[in-house]
Amino acid sequence: MSLDQYYSIGQVARICSISIQTLRYYDKIGLIIPNYTDKLTGYRYYSNRDLLYIKIVQDMKVLHFTSIEQRTARFLMLQELGGGLKDLDVLVELKRFPDRQIISDRGRYACGMEPSIVKFTELFSRVDAIGGNPGHIMTIYHENFMTFDRMESDLEYCIILNPAGPDTVDTRIIPEGDYITALYCGIPNDISCKRIYSKLLQWIEENGYVENGASIEHYIVDMTQMMKPEEFIVELQVPVIKALTL
Repeated sequence: MSLDQYYSIGQVARICSISIQTLRYYDKIGLIIPNYTDKLTGYRYYSNRDLLYIKIVQDMKVLHFTSIEQRTARFLMLQELGGGLKDLDVLVELKRFPDRQIISDRGRYACGMEPSIVKFTELFSRVDAIGGNPGHIMTIYHENFMTFDRMESDLEYCIILNPAGPDTVDTRIIPEGDYITALYCGIPNDISCKRIYSKLLQWIEENGYVENGASIEHYIVDMTQMMKPEEFIVELQVPVIKALTL
């Protein structure tokens, strides 16, 4: 990462609308530690990934994850689910999702952790600007999932607005529909994505469905897991409809 992608504690405080004292407290307890230390000056700087982590912590507060019972229950649920998924490889289900209002950025972008973090950080700022309440983050793949180029592809980075707000020029709706989904643990990569997508294609063919739009990676990122990306829980969602029969 180049030096122009690092931020001083003062810059982070302004970007994330958070006090320097709170950032120092997060550093002290090991929740969010500045990513880079200048060897000459000893100054410490935050990365784009750190900014995203800060936003996730803030959004957990907005979503009222302040009850100890709620946080404990959610932590145990994710821990149990994560362990189960590692044993089962993936969990495949057919689901129906309602309309989802999103704020997004679509373009030809590289596919990877660092470029994703930059885009999601920008999107959190846009959500703040319209006074929205951010939910989970997602990536929509507007190209063939098996053949897309990870160096440059037609990608749409999204944040779900929860609850939905008024429609604006900055938002759009992913319409209600059926999706075949696969839930799994770990950071998505080229091999794992194609392997899991292949499982879904097999299910689609065997059960009389056809694809009906762009595939989605839905990241279930919880504060208890955000410092361990290898334990992220990801849901791959492929829109489907019943195949026409003669």
